[in-house]
Amino acid sequence: PKEFDDQTLKAKVETEVFRPEDAPKGQVNVNVENGVVYLRGQVDRPEIVNDLETKVRKVQGVRDVENLLHLPGTEAPQHR
Repeated sequence: PKEFDDQTLKAKVETEVFRPEDAPKGQVNVNVENGVVYLRGQVDRPEIVNDLETKVRKVQGVRDVENLLHLPGTEAPQHR
């Protein structure tokens, strides 16, 4: 697998995962540290939480995903 620096990987994730018209672009914050993608923010439906994590894991160069997304009215998960 090809190695990408964190900034390149962040751009790749944002381009590949958030390109579709219905993607929650403004609701999700993407950070990358040492190839681990951190997803933070609030999304409207539980399936979006899982769907985004699955899509991010498929992006070439992603080592792991820390999914900290949450639904309206719920607490944001804490970083492990």
